[in-house]
Amino acid sequence: MRLSILTTILTHIHLHFTTAAILPHHKSNLELLKSLPKTNPKPTNPFPTPANNTNSNSTTYPTPKTYALLLFPTFEILDAYGPIEILQFVGHFHPLRLLIFSLQAPYSSGLAPVLTTPSLLASSPINNNPLNSSFYPTFNPTHPIPTTDQQWEEMREVLESVDVLIVPGGDGVYSPDLEGKGRELDFLRRMVVEDKYLVTVCIGAAVAARAGVLDGRRATTNKMVWDEVTPLGDKVKWVSPARWVVDGNIWTSSGVTAGLDLTFEFVRQMYPDGVDMANLIAGAIEHEPVMDWRYDPFAERFGVPPQN
Repeated sequence: MRLSILTTILTHIHLHFTTAAILPHHKSNLELLKSLPKTNPKPTNPFPTPANNTNSNSTTYPTPKTYALLLFPTFEILDAYGPIEILQFVGHFHPLRLLIFSLQAPYSSGLAPVLTTPSLLASSPINNNPLNSSFYPTFNPTHPIPTTDQQWEEMREVLESVDVLIVPGGDGVYSPDLEGKGRELDFLRRMVVEDKYLVTVCIGAAVAARAGVLDGRRATTNKMVWDEVTPLGDKVKWVSPARWVVDGNIWTSSGVTAGLDLTFEFVRQMYPDGVDMANLIAGAIEHEPVMDWRYDPFAERFGVPPQN
């Protein structure tokens, strides 16, 4: 019987727990991690070097344990579950918890799944479903977004436990429901405080910008839709070129797969064994992470000039 990648890795990683008496010389987890081949791509950077990220090798905040994922209709799947794929591996080395929040209809019984079916919005720059396909999965949340003071109080213990809030992009960011006094925006405003990390992937930065939580901060986003997203945050210091940008507790990535590279860097910085874990996970999923946050060929491809 074939073992899954995860099962195979865990078999190797945890072997010493079950065979220590038989094989006392077996390597520890950390020794095993360090013995594995490391992925060290060396990208080139054709652009001037922007200002440095501000929390390299950060020790400002405690090691993250509880991650929250904010989902809304028509979110981009890889934006959300690319980082989750990496972090679920981390959960085999450190105790992690995942909470998935979405806005629920008032008085609904149970939690309704979040749809990824494209909706035709006048505010969207493109029609993402011109052939009316039905190839769009649904995802189940674990918690509703609180919408009243009573709900915030009832959920206070859960909400205060969150260390990292992840916000994906997707065509849904153009929805009028995510404008002005949208409940998701209020959720972001109340959740993004100094002792919590905010991670946005791709045009998830548009949601955060609308909420005002990026005001005065350095951030980046998908370069293909740069001209559509950046006006949503006129007080944001938008950075290009940048694969990802770190400004204190705010981490933002460029388009979709850049969220993978951001997450690998987050793991490297936030956990004492993060470098070794990142190398192991990258090898397991056969991904060569971009190591230089300034490496951004898409800025040049889409004509986004250097800034900030």
